[in-house]
Amino acid sequence: MADDSSGDSVLATRAMDRVLQAEREELAAIAECERQSAAALEQARAQRRALLERTQKRIVRLRARVAQALERRSAEILEKHRRASTAEVEQFADPARRDAALNRLAARLTTAEDTRFADEPAAKP
Repeated sequence: MADDSSGDSVLATRAMDRVLQAEREELAAIAECERQSAAALEQARAQRRALLERTQKRIVRLRARVAQALERRSAEILEKHRRASTAEVEQFADPARRDAALNRLAARLTTAEDTRFADEPAAKP
């Protein structure tokens, strides 16, 4: 019976060793999974940062292009306004032209042949 007892003890020890070895292997596998998960998470974070940086650079470039286009368009509008104002000022600044326009207006207002009112009956004196 001593042999059975020592044989059972050896079998039990071997079984315990196999269980403990399996547990160590499982713990190592869990640790490897955690390491791979951490690496995948860090890679995802790095990709997110890279995407954010690219997006921010694109936004900066887009804003710069919009600002340049806005600046050009504003300059065009201001120049057009300046030219129109200059033409208006020049038109009224020319004394001969101004006097001619006033004379034409005075003549139209003081003659009976004003064509604008031709369809209206003439006023009686």
